[in-house]
Amino acid sequence: MRILVTGAYGFIGSKIVEKLCVMGHDVTAMDNSETYGVIAPEELKKLYSYRQRNWGQVSRNPGDVSESLDVLKAFRPRPDYVIHLASYPRAKLVNADPMIGVQNVIGGTVNMLWHCEKMPVKKMVFVSSSMIYGDYVDGTKENADTKPTNLYAEAKITAERFVKHYHSQFGVDYAIVRPSGVYGPGDMDDRVLSKFFQRAMNNETIEVHDGDNRVDFTYLEDTADGIIKATLSEEKNMSFNITAGGATSLRTAAEKIIALTGSKSDIVDTGAHKLYPRRGTLDITRAKTQLGYEPKTSFDEGLEKYYEWLQNKI
Repeated sequence: MRILVTGAYGFIGSKIVEKLCVMGHDVTAMDNSETYGVIAPEELKKLYSYRQRNWGQVSRNPGDVSESLDVLKAFRPRPDYVIHLASYPRAKLVNADPMIGVQNVIGGTVNMLWHCEKMPVKKMVFVSSSMIYGDYVDGTKENADTKPTNLYAEAKITAERFVKHYHSQFGVDYAIVRPSGVYGPGDMDDRVLSKFFQRAMNNETIEVHDGDNRVDFTYLEDTADGIIKATLSEEKNMSFNITAGGATSLRTAAEKIIALTGSKSDIVDTGAHKLYPRRGTLDITRAKTQLGYEPKTSFDEGLEKYYEWLQNKI
């Protein structure tokens, strides 16, 4: 199959491209290489080299999903499937610059949908976020009410509505995937577990925002597997929670990392952060039964693999 992946140089996108290459698919990788100041250029070059180390024959198409000419170029030759990950990467960045964030998340998605309709594909997979649920409880299913608590989540749920609208009005088949707390080798240094590891490895105080808040942390390999299954499955026009199916509190995560690294770090709870919802365990029954998705990496095992990579990185 010929598959176009947007946001292909990113943390999740690059792993998906790697796995699709191993599976023998013809992959086009589209990315604008923009990190919005999250990482220095010299470090970004090293990170891209690591993320793409196992790529096979890939057609690289530099470009912005908000620009029609860039997308048109990526659609030649026409893909069978589109996996759309390209997005402003952080909730805090969208809140800091809402206009660009909305243009990127919503405008970029609409642009991809327009091309998927004009040059029909079998399915467009939109990678959304579990943040669209807002504050949620254990066992939250895909049909739960959505109550976004930040502009990033609001943009994602709006983009989801456009995806569904393009199906109902123009016949563009889709799958929506909602990951949660993705972590693992190849991640940037500004995510929660990355920060915990950095501070633990330097014996510095670890600050947690609401230590009782629980996140359904999901290892990168499992997330990529779930998105690929949602892409190639006959199932379509529905949403899927692609997570580990088991949440861990931020305090427990910090404690595990301190123990794993042999750190002398203390933990300080700074209270809830207004940007981030209170979360829990998402229900992944639909993904298991309809996609054959099964997360394989426990949180402890994932932390060990991540720590090994961080040590080698240093």
